[in-house]
Amino acid sequence: MGRSVSFSSLVKKLLDRRGLRSLLIPLVSHRARTKGKGLKRIFYDHGVWIHESSSGYFVFHEPVAGLDMANICALAREHFLWGYTPSSGDVVLDVGAGVGEEALLFSRQVGERGKVICVEGHPRTHRCLEQLIKYNNLTNTVSLQLLVTEPDVEHSIIEDSHDYLTNSIMSSVGFSVGATTVDAIYQKLGLDRVNFMKMNIEGAERLAMKGMTEALKRTEVLCISCHDFLAEETGNEFFRTKSAVREFLQHHGLKVVERLGDGLPPYLRDQLWAYNENLKRSVQLTGSPN
Repeated sequence: MGRSVSFSSLVKKLLDRRGLRSLLIPLVSHRARTKGKGLKRIFYDHGVWIHESSSGYFVFHEPVAGLDMANICALAREHFLWGYTPSSGDVVLDVGAGVGEEALLFSRQVGERGKVICVEGHPRTHRCLEQLIKYNNLTNTVSLQLLVTEPDVEHSIIEDSHDYLTNSIMSSVGFSVGATTVDAIYQKLGLDRVNFMKMNIEGAERLAMKGMTEALKRTEVLCISCHDFLAEETGNEFFRTKSAVREFLQHHGLKVVERLGDGLPPYLRDQLWAYNENLKRSVQLTGSPN
Protein backbone atom coordinates (compact mmCIF):
# COMPACT_ATOMS: atom_id res chain seq x y z
CA MET A 1 0.00 0.00 0.00
CA GLY A 2 2.87 2.38 0.77
CA ARG A 3 4.21 2.03 -2.76
CA SER A 4 0.75 2.68 -4.21
CA VAL A 5 0.36 5.89 -2.22
CA SER A 6 3.85 7.03 -3.21
CA PHE A 7 3.18 6.30 -6.87
CA SER A 8 -0.13 8.18 -6.72
CA SER A 9 1.56 11.18 -5.13
CA LEU A 10 4.30 11.10 -7.74
CA VAL A 11 1.75 11.04 -10.59
CA LYS A 12 -0.08 14.02 -9.11
CA LYS A 13 3.16 15.93 -8.67
CA LEU A 14 4.25 15.25 -12.24
CA LEU A 15 0.90 16.06 -13.86
CA ASP A 16 -0.33 18.95 -11.68
CA ARG A 17 1.03 21.66 -13.97
CA ARG A 18 -0.05 23.65 -16.98
CA GLY A 19 -0.38 21.55 -20.12
CA LEU A 20 -0.65 18.26 -18.23
CA ARG A 21 -3.66 18.80 -15.93
CA SER A 22 -6.00 17.64 -18.71
CA LEU A 23 -4.43 14.20 -18.20
CA LEU A 24 -4.63 14.35 -14.41
CA ILE A 25 -8.28 15.40 -14.13
CA PRO A 26 -9.88 12.16 -15.47
CA LEU A 27 -7.41 10.07 -13.46
CA VAL A 28 -8.21 11.63 -10.10
CA SER A 29 -11.96 11.81 -10.84
CA HIS A 30 -12.05 8.11 -11.71
CA ARG A 31 -10.03 7.22 -8.63
CA ALA A 32 -12.36 9.31 -6.43
CA ARG A 33 -15.50 7.63 -7.78
CA THR A 34 -14.12 4.12 -7.40
CA LYS A 35 -13.39 4.73 -3.71
CA GLY A 36 -17.11 5.22 -3.09
CA LYS A 37 -16.73 7.86 -0.38
CA GLY A 38 -19.12 10.46 -1.76
CA LEU A 39 -16.93 12.20 -4.35
CA LYS A 40 -18.49 12.62 -7.80
CA ARG A 41 -15.73 14.39 -9.70
CA ILE A 42 -12.62 16.52 -9.28
CA PHE A 43 -11.69 19.41 -11.56
CA TYR A 44 -9.39 22.42 -11.71
CA ASP A 45 -10.47 26.07 -11.62
CA HIS A 46 -8.65 29.35 -10.88
CA GLY A 47 -5.56 27.69 -9.44
CA VAL A 48 -7.32 25.27 -7.07
CA TRP A 49 -8.93 21.84 -7.20
CA ILE A 50 -12.73 21.57 -6.85
CA HIS A 51 -14.12 18.39 -5.31
CA GLU A 52 -17.80 17.87 -6.13
CA SER A 53 -19.62 15.58 -3.72
CA SER A 54 -23.08 14.67 -2.55
CA SER A 55 -22.45 16.98 0.44
CA GLY A 56 -21.43 19.99 -1.63
CA TYR A 57 -18.22 21.35 -3.11
CA PHE A 58 -14.91 21.24 -1.23
CA VAL A 59 -11.77 22.96 -2.47
CA PHE A 60 -8.07 22.20 -1.94
CA HIS A 61 -4.80 23.27 -3.50
CA GLU A 62 -4.28 19.73 -4.80
CA PRO A 63 -6.61 16.87 -5.81
CA VAL A 64 -7.51 14.53 -2.94
CA ALA A 65 -9.07 11.44 -4.49
CA GLY A 66 -9.37 9.57 -1.19
CA LEU A 67 -11.42 12.26 0.54
CA ASP A 68 -14.11 10.76 2.79
CA MET A 69 -17.00 13.20 2.55
CA ALA A 70 -19.00 11.74 5.44
CA ASN A 71 -15.93 11.94 7.65
CA ILE A 72 -15.05 15.52 6.74
CA CYS A 73 -18.55 16.72 7.63
CA ALA A 74 -18.62 14.68 10.84
CA LEU A 75 -15.25 16.08 11.93
CA ALA A 76 -16.40 19.65 11.36
CA ARG A 77 -19.34 19.01 13.68
CA GLU A 78 -17.26 17.19 16.29
CA HIS A 79 -14.55 19.83 16.37
CA PHE A 80 -16.52 23.07 16.34
CA LEU A 81 -20.15 22.37 17.29
CA TRP A 82 -19.48 20.68 20.62
CA GLY A 83 -20.50 23.61 22.80
CA TYR A 84 -22.89 25.55 20.57
CA THR A 85 -25.18 24.94 17.62
CA PRO A 86 -25.76 27.98 15.39
CA SER A 87 -29.39 28.52 14.45
CA SER A 88 -31.33 30.42 11.81
CA GLY A 89 -30.44 34.12 11.77
CA ASP A 90 -27.19 33.77 13.72
CA VAL A 91 -24.05 35.75 12.94
CA VAL A 92 -20.92 33.58 12.98
CA LEU A 93 -17.32 34.83 12.79
CA ASP A 94 -14.85 32.18 11.62
CA VAL A 95 -11.31 33.40 12.37
CA GLY A 96 -8.82 31.10 10.69
CA ALA A 97 -11.42 29.66 8.34
CA GLY A 98 -8.93 27.60 6.34
CA VAL A 99 -10.42 26.19 3.14
CA GLY A 100 -13.94 26.48 4.55
CA GLU A 101 -15.08 23.06 5.73
CA GLU A 102 -16.64 24.56 8.86
CA ALA A 103 -17.85 27.66 7.02
CA LEU A 104 -19.99 25.47 4.78
CA LEU A 105 -21.57 23.88 7.84
CA PHE A 106 -22.11 27.25 9.57
CA SER A 107 -23.64 28.76 6.43
CA ARG A 108 -26.24 26.03 6.15
CA GLN A 109 -27.16 26.29 9.81
CA VAL A 110 -27.65 30.06 9.98
CA GLY A 111 -29.71 30.08 6.77
CA GLU A 112 -30.75 33.00 4.61
CA ARG A 113 -31.39 35.26 7.59
CA GLY A 114 -27.95 34.64 9.06
CA LYS A 115 -24.42 35.63 8.16
CA VAL A 116 -21.02 33.93 8.21
CA ILE A 117 -17.86 36.03 8.12
CA CYS A 118 -14.70 34.08 7.29
CA VAL A 119 -11.22 35.45 7.97
CA GLU A 120 -8.24 33.66 6.39
CA GLY A 121 -4.80 35.13 5.76
CA HIS A 122 -2.90 32.62 3.64
CA PRO A 123 -3.33 33.59 -0.05
CA ARG A 124 -3.64 30.08 -1.49
CA THR A 125 -5.88 28.88 1.32
CA HIS A 126 -8.05 31.98 0.95
CA ARG A 127 -8.40 31.25 -2.77
CA CYS A 128 -9.75 27.79 -1.87
CA LEU A 129 -12.15 29.41 0.59
CA GLU A 130 -13.40 31.87 -2.03
CA GLN A 131 -14.08 29.08 -4.50
CA LEU A 132 -15.88 27.00 -1.87
CA ILE A 133 -18.18 29.97 -1.21
CA LYS A 134 -18.72 30.48 -4.94
CA TYR A 135 -19.40 26.85 -5.93
CA ASN A 136 -21.73 26.20 -2.99
CA ASN A 137 -23.54 29.50 -3.66
CA LEU A 138 -23.18 30.62 -0.06
CA THR A 139 -24.89 33.98 -0.42
CA ASN A 140 -24.87 34.51 3.35
CA THR A 141 -21.08 34.11 3.60
CA VAL A 142 -18.24 36.58 3.01
CA SER A 143 -14.48 36.15 3.23
CA LEU A 144 -11.70 38.53 4.28
CA GLN A 145 -8.07 37.87 3.40
CA LEU A 146 -6.42 39.14 6.57
CA LEU A 147 -4.23 37.86 9.38
CA VAL A 148 -5.63 38.43 12.86
CA THR A 149 -2.99 39.51 15.33
CA GLU A 150 -2.22 42.17 17.96
CA PRO A 151 -2.92 45.91 17.60
CA ASP A 152 -0.66 48.27 15.63
CA VAL A 153 0.50 45.61 13.16
CA GLU A 154 -0.31 46.41 9.53
CA HIS A 155 1.33 43.37 7.89
CA SER A 156 2.60 40.02 9.06
CA ILE A 157 4.34 37.01 7.53
CA ILE A 158 2.49 33.72 7.28
CA GLU A 159 4.32 30.48 6.65
CA ASP A 160 3.82 28.66 3.35
CA SER A 161 4.03 24.97 4.17
CA HIS A 162 2.50 22.24 2.02
CA ASP A 163 -0.04 21.43 4.74
CA TYR A 164 -2.36 24.45 5.02
CA LEU A 165 -3.46 23.31 8.48
CA THR A 166 -0.03 24.03 9.96
CA ASN A 167 0.74 27.47 8.51
CA SER A 168 1.48 29.93 11.31
CA ILE A 169 2.82 33.48 11.64
CA MET A 170 5.88 32.21 13.53
CA SER A 171 8.07 32.41 10.43
CA SER A 172 10.34 34.91 8.76
CA VAL A 173 9.74 33.29 5.37
CA GLY A 174 6.40 33.15 3.59
CA PHE A 175 3.73 35.57 2.41
CA SER A 176 3.37 39.14 3.66
CA VAL A 177 -0.34 39.66 4.35
CA GLY A 178 -2.38 42.56 5.69
CA ALA A 179 -3.07 42.25 9.40
CA THR A 180 -5.89 43.40 11.66
CA THR A 181 -7.50 42.79 15.05
CA VAL A 182 -10.81 41.22 15.96
CA ASP A 183 -11.98 44.55 17.38
CA ALA A 184 -11.16 46.25 14.07
CA ILE A 185 -13.21 43.65 12.16
CA TYR A 186 -16.22 44.27 14.40
CA GLN A 187 -15.86 48.01 13.94
CA LYS A 188 -15.36 47.86 10.16
CA LEU A 189 -18.35 45.54 9.60
CA GLY A 190 -20.57 47.19 12.20
CA LEU A 191 -21.02 44.00 14.20
CA ASP A 192 -23.13 44.80 17.25
CA ARG A 193 -23.70 41.16 18.12
CA VAL A 194 -21.94 37.96 17.10
CA ASN A 195 -23.61 34.77 18.24
CA PHE A 196 -20.63 32.49 17.74
CA MET A 197 -16.92 33.07 17.14
CA LYS A 198 -14.64 30.22 16.16
CA MET A 199 -10.89 30.93 16.28
CA ASN A 200 -8.20 28.53 15.05
CA ILE A 201 -5.04 30.43 14.12
CA GLU A 202 -2.09 28.21 15.02
CA GLY A 203 -0.81 29.91 18.15
CA ALA A 204 -1.60 33.48 17.10
CA GLU A 205 -4.53 33.43 19.54
CA ARG A 206 -2.07 34.74 22.16
CA LEU A 207 -1.64 37.84 19.97
CA ALA A 208 -5.26 38.10 18.81
CA MET A 209 -6.63 38.40 22.35
CA LYS A 210 -4.75 41.70 22.79
CA GLY A 211 -7.06 43.20 20.19
CA MET A 212 -10.46 41.71 21.03
CA THR A 213 -11.52 43.17 24.39
CA GLU A 214 -14.37 45.18 22.84
CA ALA A 215 -15.47 42.25 20.68
CA LEU A 216 -15.90 40.06 23.76
CA LYS A 217 -18.65 42.37 24.98
CA ARG A 218 -20.64 41.68 21.79
CA THR A 219 -20.00 37.93 21.44
CA GLU A 220 -22.23 35.28 22.98
CA VAL A 221 -20.14 32.12 22.53
CA LEU A 222 -16.50 31.56 21.57
CA CYS A 223 -14.56 28.43 20.66
CA ILE A 224 -10.82 29.12 20.72
CA SER A 225 -8.42 26.40 19.63
CA CYS A 226 -5.27 26.67 21.69
CA HIS A 227 -2.12 24.89 20.60
CA ASP A 228 -0.25 23.62 23.62
CA PHE A 229 -0.02 20.24 21.89
CA LEU A 230 2.16 21.86 19.23
CA ALA A 231 4.43 23.25 21.93
CA GLU A 232 4.84 19.70 23.20
CA GLU A 233 5.50 18.36 19.70
CA THR A 234 7.86 21.09 18.49
CA GLY A 235 9.39 22.55 21.65
CA ASN A 236 8.31 26.03 20.49
CA GLU A 237 6.74 27.83 23.46
CA PHE A 238 4.95 30.29 21.16
CA PHE A 239 2.26 27.64 20.77
CA ARG A 240 1.65 27.23 24.52
CA THR A 241 -1.41 29.48 24.76
CA LYS A 242 -4.14 27.73 26.74
CA SER A 243 -3.37 29.15 30.19
CA ALA A 244 -2.99 32.72 28.92
CA VAL A 245 -6.19 32.55 26.84
CA ARG A 246 -8.16 31.03 29.73
CA GLU A 247 -7.00 33.79 32.10
CA PHE A 248 -7.85 36.47 29.54
CA LEU A 249 -11.38 35.17 29.01
CA GLN A 250 -12.06 34.77 32.71
CA HIS A 251 -10.64 38.22 33.46
CA HIS A 252 -13.26 39.66 31.10
CA GLY A 253 -16.07 37.86 32.86
CA LEU A 254 -16.69 34.93 30.51
CA LYS A 255 -17.56 31.46 31.72
CA VAL A 256 -14.89 29.08 30.40
CA VAL A 257 -15.56 25.41 29.71
CA GLU A 258 -12.91 22.88 28.66
CA ARG A 259 -13.36 19.64 26.78
CA LEU A 260 -12.65 16.66 29.00
CA GLY A 261 -12.88 12.94 28.52
CA ASP A 262 -10.85 9.86 27.80
CA GLY A 263 -9.64 9.42 24.26
CA LEU A 264 -9.91 13.05 23.18
CA PRO A 265 -7.15 14.01 20.73
CA PRO A 266 -4.78 16.70 22.06
CA TYR A 267 -6.08 19.41 19.73
CA LEU A 268 -9.59 19.00 21.18
CA ARG A 269 -8.34 18.92 24.77
CA ASP A 270 -6.73 22.29 24.05
CA GLN A 271 -10.02 23.90 22.99
CA LEU A 272 -11.55 26.55 25.24
CA TRP A 273 -15.26 27.37 25.02
CA ALA A 274 -16.38 30.67 26.54
CA TYR A 275 -19.87 32.01 27.27
CA ASN A 276 -20.83 35.64 27.77
CA GLU A 277 -23.48 35.46 30.47
CA ASN A 278 -24.04 39.23 30.33
CA LEU A 279 -25.76 38.81 26.98
CA LYS A 280 -29.34 37.86 27.68
CA ARG A 281 -30.02 35.51 24.79
CA SER A 282 -30.00 31.87 25.88
CA VAL A 283 -27.51 29.77 23.93
CA GLN A 284 -27.93 26.27 22.58
CA LEU A 285 -25.41 24.02 24.23
CA THR A 286 -24.73 20.72 22.51
CA GLY A 287 -21.96 19.17 24.52
CA SER A 288 -21.04 21.47 27.39
CA PRO A 289 -22.60 21.63 30.81
CA ASN A 290 -25.38 24.20 31.43
